Order: sequence, then structure tokens, then C-alpha cells
Amino acid sequence: MHPVLFKVFGFEVRTWSVLLLAGALAGAWLAARRARRFGFEPGTVGDLAWILLLAGVLGARLGWVIQELPYYMQHPAEILNFRAGGMTSYGGVFGAAIALAIWCKRTATSFLTAFDWLAAPALVANAIGRVGCFFNGCCYGGPCDLPWAVTIHPEDGGAAYLGHPAQLYDTALSLIGAMALLWYERRHESAPPRGRLTALFLVAYAASRFVLEIFRAGASSGSSFGWTIPDGMIVAVLLFALGVFLWVRSRTKTANAPDAPGPQAQHRPAPESRRKSR
Repeated sequence: MHPVLFKVFGFEVRTWSVLLLAGALAGAWLAARRARRFGFEPGTVGDLAWILLLAGVLGARLGWVIQELPYYMQHPAEILNFRAGGMTSYGGVFGAAIALAIWCKRTATSFLTAFDWLAAPALVANAIGRVGCFFNGCCYGGPCDLPWAVTIHPEDGGAAYLGHPAQLYDTALSLIGAMALLWYERRHESAPPRGRLTALFLVAYAASRFVLEIFRAGASSGSSFGWTIPDGMIVAVLLFALGVFLWVRSRTKTANAPDAPGPQAQHRPAPESRRKSR
């Protein structure tokens, strides 16, 4: 593990922070390249990316505080101690989604359209961020003797062992999910029906998170309620169900709108007589 990338005048620049920023920039680049396909200008990404990044970090921290609430009730001053670690990716998703909803409200933009646009970039950002978790030594996996096992240093100071690089499993699955979304998007001449990419994002993110929890170890893999199922798995199941619901809803709405023009019809040039009319 390599939690500290370098130092500047004694200040530690952590690898996780750098890769989190790299993930955000990669996601912003991908969003800008596809912006006009969803009716946005590429320049929109600039301010929105920073808003979502900040909201995601705050949401991730809040999710962790809620998950470890008994500890923070006794140590409230530690809530804002970001350098001590402690974040949840699903808290980041919720935080960013709330910020996106507020932005959409202020700009009179469809939330699902905006989420569709940012779905694949979000998976790319998550994939790169998980590499940061790998170097940071958090979100690690349980013991294994597989050829790709890595040395794990438990957070409780216990003896090191060979274990699953669980963070990289999530990275691989997130990238596969992003490629699947982009492939589905390219099957349509314009943007896919509203809500489809959002649904696929929720399914892909939930699946990768569920798999991560299978191999994960450490305090962050437990349950805040004393259950045998980790919090991450519960959230993953709920998000998966929401994704399936949105997919079925989108398919049903499309099927019940026979007069709605398809992507090709929407972009088909108008007849000459219609182009000349006022």
C-alpha cells in the first residue's frame, strides 16, 4: 500500500485524494464529450463537476458518520476530521444525486436526463477512486491464497496477511458497467429513452458494490444495526431494486406512447414544403 503519494513542506498529499480528483476529471471529460447528445453544452461540465465532487465528498462523509454514529456521538469533534478517514461510496452517490437534483431544479432541467448523461462518467470516477482506496489500504478484502492476492495490513493493527484486492474488483466491475452503458447509449442515434441509463447505472453500481461486500473485510464491512448482512449489501439491494423499477417504468412509458417519434424520426429532416413554412 502507498497511502501518501508525496509531501510538500511536510504536508502529506495522499494517494487517495489525488486519484479521487483524477476520477472526477476523467468523469468530467467523458461527460463533456457526450454533452450535446443529451442537450447540454460541454461547458456546463465545468461548474457542475466541482459541485458534484464537493457534494459527493460531504455525502460520503455523512454516510460514514451515520454508519458509525455511536462513536461520533461520543466524539463529535471528529466528524469534520476528514484526514482521519471514513467515507462511504453510496453516501457519495446520494450526496451527488441531491446536489444534481437541486441544480436541475434551478436550471429547469430534467433530473433523469441529467442523470442519464452523467451515469457512465460516475462509474468511471468510482472505478478510479477505488484504485485510490487500494493504495490507501482501506476497503480491503479478506484472506485468500489466489495468485493475485495482495498483502493486507488490517486497520486494527493486526498481523498482515494475503487477501483479496477487493477494491480492484470494484474498479473492474465499475469499468465494465461504464462500458456497458456507453455501448447501450451508442445503440441509439440520439440519447436513449429517458431514465434508461439511470436505471442501468443503479443496477451496475449496486452489483459492483454487492460483490465488493462479499470479499471485503474490516470494520467498514459490518452492519450498523447488528445484522449479519453488511450495510453496503442492504443499500446495494435497494439500489438494484430501484434500478429495475426505473427500467420497467421507462419501458412501460415507451410502450404506451405509440405516437411518440423515435430517435430517427426526431432527427429526420423535414420535407421541403415544411421547411419553407413559417
